[in-house]
Amino acid sequence: MVIVALEHVRSRWSLRRWWQIPLVSGIVSQGQILQPEALADALRNWRRELPIQHCVRISLPADRTLQKRLSRPALVLRESEQAEWITHSMAQSLDMEPEVLCFDYLEHEQDNLYCVTAARQHDIASLSRLAAMLRLRLTAITPDACVLQHFLPWLKAGEQCLAWQHDERWLWATRDAWGCCNVCEVPSPVQLARHLACETHQVVQCTSQTLTTPQLDPWSTVSLQHPPLPACGDRFTIALGLALGEQ
Repeated sequence: MVIVALEHVRSRWSLRRWWQIPLVSGIVSQGQILQPEALADALRNWRRELPIQHCVRISLPADRTLQKRLSRPALVLRESEQAEWITHSMAQSLDMEPEVLCFDYLEHEQDNLYCVTAARQHDIASLSRLAAMLRLRLTAITPDACVLQHFLPWLKAGEQCLAWQHDERWLWATRDAWGCCNVCEVPSPVQLARHLACETHQVVQCTSQTLTTPQLDPWSTVSLQHPPLPACGDRFTIALGLALGEQ
């Protein structure tokens, strides 16, 4: 597990600490917490290092979420009615009971759509329970691919998509969408650009390695750094994006 702590100082981000915490096999598998008590025990020493005033954001694997676009109903709904309508519409389209879903949505008035992201209530509850066990001030649970959108303000003009390769997955994000795909199906950045209907130069890899294709070093978003930085810096990409939060 990797964690980054940032502080906003004089309109700039300052790196306070980073942690790389090894976990025993079987505690977490494919982003799912299998042994919550063991995971909490592994994080207790880290928890003691946090200040009283803190906020924590946790990522959820994008492939454990569901995305759908729903046409808005003809009637004007209040916010509570919108939530109820979206819940039942998503449950019906996915053939799932409403109680098992947890969701968030954005309104696209121009396209007359709701862009809905749904996760299983069990996954969200597991992360919430972990936060409660450690007495963390949990402020967000975000799909990992969506977190890449927090880096988009650092892209150059004409660059539309940010992509990060983690093990056997590509995570990608644009200003209007995000998602993931398997490396075995999309083995190269060129093919990823085709998959996303983009030009090759419009897709930027989020990496601290030196490449010939467009790239963004995720650590470059932090103005004030305190060495030593982690040797495997790329593995902290999502943690950095979570710490940056909404821009």
